Amino acid sequence: MNSKLSFAIAAILGGASFGAAAAATGSTDTSSDMLQVITVTAQRRTQSMQDVPISMQAFTSQTLKQLNIATFDDYVKYLPNVSTQNNGPGQNEVFMRGLSAGAQASQGSGSTGLFPNVAIYLDNQSGQLPNRNLDVYAADLNRIEVLEGPQGTLFGAGAEAGVIRYITNEPKLDKTEGSADAGYGVTAHGDPNTNLTAVLNLPLIADTMAVRAVIYNDSRGGYIDNVPATFTRQNTDIGIHYANYAGGVPPNAPVINNNSIAKRAINPVTYQGARVEALYKINDDWNVLLTQSYQNMNSEGVFYQQPNASDGAALAPLEVTLFNNAYDKDKFENTAWTVNGKFGALKAVYTGGYLVRHVEQVGDYTNYSRGVYADYYQCYGPGSGGETNLTPTCFSPSATWHSLERN
Repeated sequence: MNSKLSFAIAAILGGASFGAAAAATGSTDTSSDMLQVITVTAQRRTQSMQDVPISMQAFTSQTLKQLNIATFDDYVKYLPNVSTQNNGPGQNEVFMRGLSAGAQASQGSGSTGLFPNVAIYLDNQSGQLPNRNLDVYAADLNRIEVLEGPQGTLFGAGAEAGVIRYITNEPKLDKTEGSADAGYGVTAHGDPNTNLTAVLNLPLIADTMAVRAVIYNDSRGGYIDNVPATFTRQNTDIGIHYANYAGGVPPNAPVINNNSIAKRAINPVTYQGARVEALYKINDDWNVLLTQSYQNMNSEGVFYQQPNASDGAALAPLEVTLFNNAYDKDKFENTAWTVNGKFGALKAVYTGGYLVRHVEQVGDYTNYSRGVYADYYQCYGPGSGGETNLTPTCFSPSATWHSLERN
């Protein structure tokens, strides 16, 4: 078994019990072969994961770093009973324990898909949308919690199958610290990757107020090739058949090619973002936490491969024939606040947030011009619209779709 996978499974499933045993015996051993208690807030209170009576997994900050986890696609492979359908970054539909409200992992399904039944939370802010659960970059996180099974009591109507929670690191009131991480890698069959993350924690008023900031930039090389191709209407196209054009494809039907955009590694992805948190300790019982987050995810091309070119020739793995450029721009900003306090023996927590998310996506639709009804919209001839004297004509098969979402 892969060593990283072995470690992840051991840390997630066995870490709490081993860590709890160490704490119970008063052990302070922090060596790498000793797993510590994993603290979670799955039930809106701080607990050892061993004491939480639900099925869950948790990635600690140490595990996230050791497994080089940055995005949802990086860690979902380590989660039992969790699977996804997706069309690329920011377009994931998550399923837990096989529960599904109905999958629609098709192009543009962010606009037409069903509301998901797995909730995504950034701290206490919900970020779930149809087929577009918030793709949070895992920068300066304390942990990621994955809660399986119905969680509607604490996390709302969109959590019938479970919840994924991104828990950020809060400012430290008593410590000035900073760090920077940089990386370089190579994508198989593709272009290089680079990433940079910088974190700064700064107390402003000793033991009373502190701020913590993180910025990140992660550029991931593409690996899908758009190979040169032509699109020629054929008499065997089912749309031509149903259009009932005598003699097949009308004369002078346009033939197009993709020479201007054919190139290798067409699907690079870039994550850029920043987060600033301010913690103010009013007294020993009360504190206020304010968080402002920004993220811009920009992906190009497509994240699928085609078995055949537009004219039917067999393609090699990781190849497509697109005739128009495609991209997905996904931006969000989130303002959140949390007030913690006590009224005697009662603990009080108030949370709120305001999320703004804008998505713009363009996809190539040319290969669908061989669809059953495509020629009905792109061609005309005798009988069209009740006219009997029309000369059979087809326009260019080049087509795109454009989706705008404002939340």
